[in-house]
Order: sequence, then structure tokens, then C-alpha cells
Amino acid sequence: MNLKFKKKSFCFKLSAKVENSQTTYLTKSGWIIKLTNNDKKIGFGEVSPLLKKDFKKCEEQLNIIPKYVGVLNLSEQINIFHPCIQSAINSALAEINEKIIFKENYFFDEIDKSAILLNPNNVISDLNEIKNNQSNIGKSVTLKWKVALKNNNEEEAILKEILGQIDNNIKLRIDANGSWGREIANRWADILKGNKNIDWLEQPLSVDDIDGLKELNKKIPIALDESLLKFPTLIDEWKGWQIRRPSQEKDPVKLLRDLENKKALISISTSFETGIGRRWLYHLSSLQLLGPTPKVPGLAMNKFPNSFLFSDEAEKIWDQL
Repeated sequence: MNLKFKKKSFCFKLSAKVENSQTTYLTKSGWIIKLTNNDKKIGFGEVSPLLKKDFKKCEEQLNIIPKYVGVLNLSEQINIFHPCIQSAINSALAEINEKIIFKENYFFDEIDKSAILLNPNNVISDLNEIKNNQSNIGKSVTLKWKVALKNNNEEEAILKEILGQIDNNIKLRIDANGSWGREIANRWADILKGNKNIDWLEQPLSVDDIDGLKELNKKIPIALDESLLKFPTLIDEWKGWQIRRPSQEKDPVKLLRDLENKKALISISTSFETGIGRRWLYHLSSLQLLGPTPKVPGLAMNKFPNSFLFSDEAEKIWDQL
């Protein structure tokens, strides 16, 4: 069976910058791809690389794909491509073949439906504002704090202030983006050990320090993110939490099946996708919430501009690009 392949580029500015210990995101660029089969069935995918070096590689590889290509040839060809391209094409094929059927509404836009990303420069004021909003609506919330951006003593002081202010209705996720050494990571693990407000400590050590991460996971819940992308075999080996970003993985259908089969200790997270990629985030997050270890996803909803790019209708996004 032949497929018709089309692509369109996109670029948008985040409504507020997102900063972590490795980089700062102000804009996001990528491509929307559209596959059409002989029966006129359509599937969309999003090539959504996070790093500039990956963007250039994706651009070169996308230009290799011909306008008309056989399914088998495409499946074989993309095996050597960047994971973001593999993700987009496998997503589009899954839509064509009805391996995934999206709903019209998923309802992740309320305060308690997604983790709230704190501003690392205004953590306490953000916390106080959220607590005030929380008291008005009476819902529990989950906060995500990206650390390793300031002096550790300063961040430890902020941590102790946070822990002194939050109640049982607030959950906290702390993400070091692989920037700590074992000494600091263990200090934080000792401070947080046994604290019921903590969901997990995310990627506290470098992507390569798997032994150190395993030892920390014996103290408190450790969630892997970047390590999973570098070492995909960890998806089947890691016994703790996994932060999964479908647009960065080679085949999001595997993640889909894992969640349909009620695999535990998975959390869904954004890589700042448009509405095309966000359909997968919403669908997978809905399945995760029905699983044995439900947790709200990390969708960074307050970071996206008001734009057609974030429509719930894929065709509208494609037509307006």
C-alpha cells in the first residue's frame, strides 16, 4: 500500500519561558506531517525535537522522505531516523490504522487536572497564589519545581519553606534535569524521605548514573526522564516511576499498549507539542488515570499561547499552517 507524505513547519513563542538546569525554552519549532493512504484515510503526526542540534538533523531526514512511499519502505526507512520522526510517523500510521481513536474532549484544562509548573525565580509567591486559588475551588493540586538553577543552599532553604507551607492537598514533584551529583541528591533524598507530599524526585543524577539512581530509588521515589530517552531499554527494566514523553519516543504505540494493559508507575509529560501531538498526551493521560497508579500529567498548560496551533481539531491546524 502506498502513502502520500506531506509536511508543514510550525513555530510559536511560549507564553512564558520555561527554564531548567540545562536550557531555557522561549520558542518551539517543528513539523506537522500528514499521511494519506489509498483509501483516503488520514493520519497526522508531529515532529517535535527539543534541541537545536536535533532540529537540524530532523530537517535533513524529513527532506529525504519522498512524496509517495510504500508503507513497508517507510517503516524500514525511518528505523535510522531521529526518534522524533519515528514517533510522528508511527503516530500517523496508528491513526490511519485505528490503533488509536481520539475522543472529542479530554478535559485537562482545569487546575487539578495537570501539574502546575512553578516559576523557579518566584517559587514561594507562586505557591501562595496557588494556595489561594486552591482554597477558592477546594481541589487538590500538583506542583512541579525545576531545581539546580540556583545555589544549592538557597534551594534547600526554599525547599524547607515549601514543606512548611503545603498541606495534604498539595503534591510536589522536584526535577533536577540530571544536574546533581550523588552528594546533593542524597541530601535532598534524606530531607524528603517519608514525606507524603512528594510524588517523586525526577532525574536527580546524570542520565548515565543508573547505579546511583537505583540506590536513590531505595530511599524515595525516583522518576527517570532523560535516562529513558538515552537508554530506551530502561523502559522495561526500571522499577520506579517513568516520565514518558510520546513525541520523543520512537513508537508511542508501545506506550499506548502499556497503559491499556494497566502498567503502573508511568507519568505523561509534554515536550511543548502543538494540538497534533497533544492529542496523544491527552489520550495517554486519560488511560494513565484509569491505571493502578493514577497521577495527573505534566502538560504545562499555562505556557502555551492562544493560537490555532493548539486546536483540538487536527485538520484545522493543518489547513491554517
